[in-house]
Amino acid sequence: MESFLHRGEEYRILFSQLQNETAVHAYLITGEKGTGKRTLAKLMAQTLLCSSEDHRPCGSCRNCLLTDKGEHPDLILIERGSPISAGVKKDRSTIPIDDIREMIRICGIRPTDGNKHVVLLFDADRMTQQAQNCLLKTLEEPPSDTYMILVTDHTESILPTIISRCRLIRTRSWDDRYVLSVLEKNHVGGKHAAEAVAVSGGSIGKALALTADDAYWNLREETVNIFFRSTSRSDILKISNQWKDRKQEADQLLSILESIVGMMMESRFIKGGENHLSFLPPHWQRFAAEAPDERFPLLMDCISGARKQLQFSVNYQAVMEKIIFTFMGEGNTWLQ
Repeated sequence: MESFLHRGEEYRILFSQLQNETAVHAYLITGEKGTGKRTLAKLMAQTLLCSSEDHRPCGSCRNCLLTDKGEHPDLILIERGSPISAGVKKDRSTIPIDDIREMIRICGIRPTDGNKHVVLLFDADRMTQQAQNCLLKTLEEPPSDTYMILVTDHTESILPTIISRCRLIRTRSWDDRYVLSVLEKNHVGGKHAAEAVAVSGGSIGKALALTADDAYWNLREETVNIFFRSTSRSDILKISNQWKDRKQEADQLLSILESIVGMMMESRFIKGGENHLSFLPPHWQRFAAEAPDERFPLLMDCISGARKQLQFSVNYQAVMEKIIFTFMGEGNTWLQ
Protein backbone atom coordinates (compact mmCIF):
# COMPACT_ATOMS: atom_id res chain seq x y z
CA MET A 1 0.00 0.00 0.00
CA GLU A 2 2.90 2.36 0.71
CA SER A 3 3.75 2.54 -2.99
CA PHE A 4 0.28 3.93 -3.71
CA LEU A 5 0.44 6.42 -0.83
CA HIS A 6 3.61 7.82 -2.39
CA ARG A 7 1.72 8.51 -5.63
CA GLY A 8 -0.29 11.37 -4.20
CA GLU A 9 -2.80 12.76 -1.74
CA GLU A 10 -5.77 11.18 -3.53
CA TYR A 11 -4.62 7.69 -2.54
CA ARG A 12 -4.06 8.69 1.07
CA ILE A 13 -7.61 10.04 1.19
CA LEU A 14 -8.97 6.92 -0.54
CA PHE A 15 -7.44 4.49 1.97
CA SER A 16 -8.41 6.72 4.87
CA GLN A 17 -12.04 6.54 3.74
CA LEU A 18 -11.85 2.78 3.30
CA GLN A 19 -10.33 2.36 6.76
CA ASN A 20 -12.91 4.64 8.38
CA GLU A 21 -15.78 3.02 6.46
CA THR A 22 -16.77 6.33 4.87
CA ALA A 23 -16.12 5.01 1.36
CA VAL A 24 -18.64 5.11 -1.47
CA HIS A 25 -20.19 1.81 -2.58
CA ALA A 26 -18.86 1.67 -6.13
CA TYR A 27 -15.45 2.44 -7.66
CA LEU A 28 -14.18 2.20 -11.22
CA ILE A 29 -10.40 1.88 -11.55
CA THR A 30 -8.95 2.65 -14.96
CA GLY A 31 -5.54 3.40 -16.42
CA GLU A 32 -2.83 2.05 -18.70
CA LYS A 33 -1.81 -1.59 -18.54
CA GLY A 34 0.78 -2.31 -15.88
CA THR A 35 -0.01 0.73 -13.71
CA GLY A 36 -1.28 -1.35 -10.78
CA LYS A 37 -5.05 -1.38 -11.27
CA ARG A 38 -5.54 -4.94 -10.04
CA THR A 39 -3.07 -4.47 -7.22
CA LEU A 40 -4.95 -1.37 -6.08
CA ALA A 41 -8.31 -3.16 -6.29
CA LYS A 42 -7.05 -6.05 -4.16
CA LEU A 43 -5.57 -3.65 -1.59
CA MET A 44 -8.91 -1.86 -1.39
CA ALA A 45 -10.69 -5.18 -0.84
CA GLN A 46 -8.17 -6.16 1.84
CA THR A 47 -8.69 -2.82 3.58
CA LEU A 48 -12.46 -3.31 3.64
CA LEU A 49 -12.30 -6.91 4.88
CA CYS A 50 -9.27 -6.69 7.20
CA SER A 51 -10.00 -7.66 10.83
CA SER A 52 -7.17 -5.64 12.39
CA GLU A 53 -8.19 -2.84 14.74
CA ASP A 54 -4.94 -0.90 14.38
CA HIS A 55 -3.78 -0.72 10.79
CA ARG A 56 -5.77 -1.83 7.76
CA PRO A 57 -4.92 -3.64 5.64
CA CYS A 58 -2.52 -5.38 7.99
CA GLY A 59 -1.64 -7.97 5.36
CA SER A 60 -1.26 -10.75 7.93
CA CYS A 61 -4.68 -11.46 9.46
CA ARG A 62 -6.77 -14.35 8.21
CA ASN A 63 -9.06 -12.02 6.25
CA CYS A 64 -6.18 -10.27 4.49
CA LEU A 65 -4.53 -13.56 3.56
CA LEU A 66 -7.77 -15.05 2.23
CA THR A 67 -8.56 -11.88 0.28
CA ASP A 68 -5.09 -11.86 -1.27
CA LYS A 69 -5.70 -15.42 -2.49
CA GLY A 70 -9.22 -14.57 -3.69
CA GLU A 71 -10.69 -17.05 -1.21
CA HIS A 72 -12.42 -14.86 1.37
CA PRO A 73 -16.07 -16.02 1.77
CA ASP A 74 -17.36 -12.44 1.50
CA LEU A 75 -15.24 -11.58 -1.53
CA ILE A 76 -16.92 -12.07 -4.91
CA LEU A 77 -14.37 -12.19 -7.72
CA ILE A 78 -15.64 -11.83 -11.28
CA GLU A 79 -13.47 -11.88 -14.38
CA ARG A 80 -13.76 -13.19 -17.90
CA GLY A 81 -12.95 -16.85 -18.30
CA SER A 82 -13.64 -17.68 -14.63
CA PRO A 83 -17.42 -17.76 -14.22
CA ILE A 84 -19.13 -17.78 -10.83
CA SER A 85 -22.41 -19.04 -12.30
CA ALA A 86 -22.68 -22.80 -12.76
CA GLY A 87 -24.36 -22.36 -16.12
CA VAL A 88 -21.53 -20.39 -17.75
CA LYS A 89 -18.74 -22.13 -19.66
CA LYS A 90 -15.16 -21.54 -18.63
CA ASP A 91 -12.78 -19.58 -20.86
CA ARG A 92 -15.62 -17.46 -22.23
CA SER A 93 -14.28 -14.19 -23.68
CA THR A 94 -17.05 -12.06 -22.16
CA ILE A 95 -18.74 -11.70 -18.78
CA PRO A 96 -22.39 -12.74 -19.23
CA ILE A 97 -25.50 -11.58 -17.43
CA ASP A 98 -25.65 -14.90 -15.53
CA ASP A 99 -22.49 -14.01 -13.60
CA ILE A 100 -23.89 -10.60 -12.63
CA ARG A 101 -27.17 -12.21 -11.54
CA GLU A 102 -25.24 -14.73 -9.43
CA MET A 103 -23.23 -11.90 -7.86
CA ILE A 104 -26.48 -10.09 -6.98
CA ARG A 105 -27.89 -13.30 -5.46
CA ILE A 106 -24.80 -13.79 -3.28
CA CYS A 107 -24.89 -10.17 -2.14
CA GLY A 108 -28.45 -10.72 -1.00
CA ILE A 109 -27.25 -13.32 1.51
CA ARG A 110 -25.95 -12.24 4.93
CA PRO A 111 -22.12 -11.88 4.89
CA THR A 112 -20.37 -14.93 6.30
CA ASP A 113 -17.39 -13.49 8.12
CA GLY A 114 -18.18 -9.84 8.76
CA ASN A 115 -20.66 -7.12 7.92
CA LYS A 116 -20.00 -6.57 4.23
CA HIS A 117 -19.54 -8.10 0.79
CA VAL A 118 -16.81 -6.87 -1.55
CA VAL A 119 -17.12 -7.41 -5.30
CA LEU A 120 -13.99 -7.29 -7.46
CA LEU A 121 -15.06 -7.09 -11.10
CA PHE A 122 -12.01 -7.34 -13.32
CA ASP A 123 -12.25 -6.89 -17.11
CA ALA A 124 -15.38 -4.78 -16.57
CA ASP A 125 -15.33 -3.71 -20.22
CA ARG A 126 -15.90 -7.35 -21.21
CA MET A 127 -19.38 -7.44 -19.69
CA THR A 128 -22.07 -8.01 -22.31
CA GLN A 129 -24.64 -5.27 -22.84
CA GLN A 130 -27.19 -7.33 -20.91
CA ALA A 131 -24.73 -7.84 -18.05
CA GLN A 132 -24.02 -4.11 -17.87
CA ASN A 133 -27.72 -3.26 -17.80
CA CYS A 134 -28.23 -5.79 -15.02
CA LEU A 135 -25.33 -4.35 -13.00
CA LEU A 136 -26.67 -0.83 -13.51
CA LYS A 137 -29.85 -1.65 -11.60
CA THR A 138 -27.75 -2.70 -8.59
CA LEU A 139 -25.57 0.41 -8.81
CA GLU A 140 -28.68 2.60 -8.84
CA GLU A 141 -29.78 1.10 -5.51
CA PRO A 142 -26.63 -0.40 -3.94
CA PRO A 143 -27.06 -2.68 -0.90
CA SER A 144 -25.76 -1.01 2.25
CA ASP A 145 -23.40 -3.91 3.00
CA THR A 146 -21.85 -4.26 -0.49
CA TYR A 147 -18.84 -2.52 -2.05
CA MET A 148 -18.16 -2.91 -5.76
CA ILE A 149 -14.74 -2.29 -7.31
CA LEU A 150 -14.68 -2.42 -11.11
CA VAL A 151 -11.41 -2.54 -13.08
CA THR A 152 -10.92 -1.81 -16.77
CA ASP A 153 -8.42 -0.68 -19.39
CA HIS A 154 -11.22 0.59 -21.64
CA THR A 155 -13.86 2.88 -20.14
CA GLU A 156 -15.17 3.57 -23.64
CA SER A 157 -16.70 0.07 -23.63
CA ILE A 158 -18.67 0.68 -20.43
CA LEU A 159 -22.09 2.34 -20.25
CA PRO A 160 -21.81 6.03 -19.31
CA THR A 161 -24.57 5.46 -16.76
CA ILE A 162 -22.39 2.87 -14.98
CA ILE A 163 -19.39 5.22 -14.99
CA SER A 164 -21.51 8.05 -13.57
CA ARG A 165 -22.52 5.89 -10.59
CA CYS A 166 -18.94 4.98 -9.67
CA ARG A 167 -16.13 7.00 -8.20
CA LEU A 168 -13.50 7.03 -10.94
CA ILE A 169 -9.90 6.29 -9.98
CA ARG A 170 -7.25 6.73 -12.67
CA THR A 171 -4.01 4.93 -11.89
CA ARG A 172 -0.98 6.91 -12.96
CA SER A 173 2.27 5.60 -14.32
CA TRP A 174 4.93 4.51 -11.84
CA ASP A 175 8.13 6.47 -11.37
CA ASP A 176 11.02 5.00 -13.41
CA ARG A 177 13.08 4.35 -10.28
CA TYR A 178 10.22 2.39 -8.74
CA VAL A 179 9.71 0.33 -11.90
CA LEU A 180 13.44 -0.49 -11.96
CA SER A 181 13.32 -1.50 -8.29
CA VAL A 182 10.45 -3.91 -9.06
CA LEU A 183 12.49 -5.46 -11.89
CA GLU A 184 15.42 -5.89 -9.54
CA LYS A 185 13.21 -7.47 -6.85
CA ASN A 186 11.99 -9.92 -9.48
CA HIS A 187 15.61 -10.64 -10.45
CA VAL A 188 14.99 -9.15 -13.89
CA GLY A 189 18.05 -7.42 -15.23
CA GLY A 190 20.41 -7.63 -18.12
CA LYS A 191 21.47 -5.02 -20.62
CA HIS A 192 17.91 -4.05 -21.54
CA ALA A 193 16.49 -3.50 -18.02
CA ALA A 194 17.07 0.27 -17.84
CA GLU A 195 15.99 0.76 -21.45
CA ALA A 196 12.84 -1.32 -20.88
CA VAL A 197 11.95 1.01 -18.01
CA ALA A 198 12.59 4.03 -20.22
CA VAL A 199 10.17 2.87 -22.93
CA SER A 200 7.58 1.31 -20.61
CA GLY A 201 5.81 4.60 -19.92
CA GLY A 202 5.81 3.84 -16.20
CA SER A 203 4.09 0.48 -16.72
CA ILE A 204 5.55 -2.30 -14.58
CA GLY A 205 3.81 -4.97 -16.63
CA LYS A 206 5.16 -3.59 -19.89
CA ALA A 207 8.69 -3.28 -18.49
CA LEU A 208 8.63 -6.88 -17.27
CA ALA A 209 7.35 -8.11 -20.63
CA LEU A 210 9.87 -6.10 -22.65
CA THR A 211 12.94 -7.35 -20.78
CA ALA A 212 12.15 -10.90 -21.89
CA ASP A 213 11.02 -10.04 -25.43
CA ASP A 214 14.00 -10.72 -27.70
CA ALA A 215 11.90 -10.10 -30.82
CA TYR A 216 11.15 -6.57 -29.61
CA TRP A 217 14.82 -5.71 -29.07
CA ASN A 218 15.78 -7.19 -32.44
CA LEU A 219 13.13 -5.05 -34.15
CA ARG A 220 14.20 -1.98 -32.19
CA GLU A 221 17.83 -2.47 -33.28
CA GLU A 222 16.63 -2.77 -36.88
CA THR A 223 14.54 0.39 -36.43
CA VAL A 224 17.55 2.28 -35.10
CA ASN A 225 19.64 1.12 -38.06
CA ILE A 226 17.00 2.26 -40.55
CA PHE A 227 15.94 5.61 -39.11
CA PHE A 228 18.90 6.78 -37.06
CA ARG A 229 22.07 5.24 -38.53
CA SER A 230 21.26 5.48 -42.24
CA THR A 231 22.65 8.71 -43.69
CA SER A 232 22.73 8.18 -47.47
CA ARG A 233 19.57 8.97 -49.41
CA SER A 234 20.61 6.45 -52.04
CA ASP A 235 19.87 3.74 -49.44
CA ILE A 236 16.19 4.69 -49.01
CA LEU A 237 14.87 2.61 -51.92
CA LYS A 238 17.00 -0.37 -50.88
CA ILE A 239 15.66 -0.20 -47.32
CA SER A 240 12.02 0.22 -48.41
CA ASN A 241 12.38 -2.79 -50.74
CA GLN A 242 13.49 -4.88 -47.76
CA TRP A 243 10.36 -3.83 -45.87
CA LYS A 244 7.74 -3.90 -48.61
CA ASP A 245 6.42 -7.34 -47.55
CA ARG A 246 6.48 -6.66 -43.79
CA LYS A 247 3.41 -4.51 -43.40
CA GLN A 248 2.23 -6.67 -40.50
CA GLU A 249 5.14 -5.28 -38.46
CA ALA A 250 4.37 -1.66 -39.30
CA ASP A 251 2.40 -0.83 -36.15
CA GLN A 252 5.11 -2.10 -33.82
CA LEU A 253 7.82 -0.38 -35.84
CA LEU A 254 5.98 2.96 -35.61
CA SER A 255 5.40 2.43 -31.87
CA ILE A 256 9.12 1.83 -31.36
CA LEU A 257 9.89 4.94 -33.37
CA GLU A 258 7.45 6.96 -31.21
CA SER A 259 9.05 5.65 -28.03
CA ILE A 260 12.53 6.66 -29.21
CA VAL A 261 11.41 10.20 -30.11
CA GLY A 262 9.61 10.31 -26.75
CA MET A 263 12.85 9.37 -24.98
CA MET A 264 14.66 12.17 -26.81
CA MET A 265 11.99 14.65 -25.73
CA GLU A 266 12.14 13.45 -22.12
CA SER A 267 15.93 13.77 -22.12
CA ARG A 268 15.62 17.28 -23.50
CA PHE A 269 12.63 18.78 -21.72
CA ILE A 270 12.07 16.97 -18.41
CA LYS A 271 14.28 18.39 -15.69
CA GLY A 272 16.14 15.65 -13.88
CA GLY A 273 15.03 13.03 -16.41
CA GLU A 274 17.28 10.08 -17.12
CA ASN A 275 19.24 10.03 -20.37
CA HIS A 276 18.88 6.61 -22.01
CA LEU A 277 20.06 7.64 -25.49
CA SER A 278 23.44 5.90 -25.59
CA PHE A 279 22.06 3.42 -28.16
CA LEU A 280 21.66 6.28 -30.66
CA PRO A 281 24.53 7.47 -32.89
CA PRO A 282 26.28 10.73 -31.86
CA HIS A 283 24.53 12.97 -34.40
CA TRP A 284 21.09 11.99 -33.07
CA GLN A 285 22.26 12.55 -29.51
CA ARG A 286 23.26 16.05 -30.62
CA PHE A 287 19.83 16.45 -32.19
CA ALA A 288 18.20 15.51 -28.86
CA ALA A 289 20.34 18.02 -26.99
CA GLU A 290 20.39 20.98 -29.39
CA ALA A 291 17.66 20.84 -32.06
CA PRO A 292 15.03 23.61 -32.06
CA ASP A 293 11.99 22.66 -30.00
CA GLU A 294 9.65 22.48 -33.00
CA ARG A 295 11.64 19.65 -34.62
CA PHE A 296 10.40 17.10 -32.08
CA PRO A 297 6.65 17.48 -32.79
CA LEU A 298 7.54 17.46 -36.49
CA LEU A 299 8.92 13.93 -36.09
CA MET A 300 5.91 12.85 -34.03
CA ASP A 301 3.56 14.26 -36.68
CA CYS A 302 5.48 12.34 -39.34
CA ILE A 303 4.94 9.07 -37.45
CA SER A 304 1.28 9.87 -36.80
CA GLY A 305 0.77 10.72 -40.48
CA ALA A 306 2.34 7.42 -41.55
CA ARG A 307 0.00 5.52 -39.25
CA LYS A 308 -3.06 7.29 -40.65
CA GLN A 309 -1.96 6.65 -44.24
CA LEU A 310 -1.54 2.93 -43.58
CA GLN A 311 -5.11 2.80 -42.23
CA PHE A 312 -6.31 3.85 -45.67
CA SER A 313 -4.25 1.19 -47.50
CA VAL A 314 -1.73 3.66 -48.90
CA ASN A 315 1.22 1.87 -50.50
CA TYR A 316 3.33 0.64 -47.57
CA GLN A 317 6.65 0.97 -49.38
CA ALA A 318 5.87 4.59 -50.31
CA VAL A 319 4.98 5.38 -46.69
CA MET A 320 8.25 3.86 -45.51
CA GLU A 321 10.25 5.87 -48.02
CA LYS A 322 8.62 9.14 -46.92
CA ILE A 323 9.21 8.61 -43.21
CA ILE A 324 12.82 7.43 -43.71
CA PHE A 325 13.45 10.51 -45.87
CA THR A 326 12.08 12.80 -43.14
CA PHE A 327 14.15 11.26 -40.33
CA MET A 328 17.29 11.14 -42.48
CA GLY A 329 16.90 14.82 -43.34
CA GLU A 330 16.59 15.80 -39.69
CA GLY A 331 19.46 13.62 -38.52
CA ASN A 332 21.91 14.57 -41.31
CA THR A 333 21.69 18.22 -40.22
CA TRP A 334 23.61 17.22 -37.10
CA LEU A 335 26.32 15.15 -38.76
CA GLN A 336 29.87 16.40 -38.17
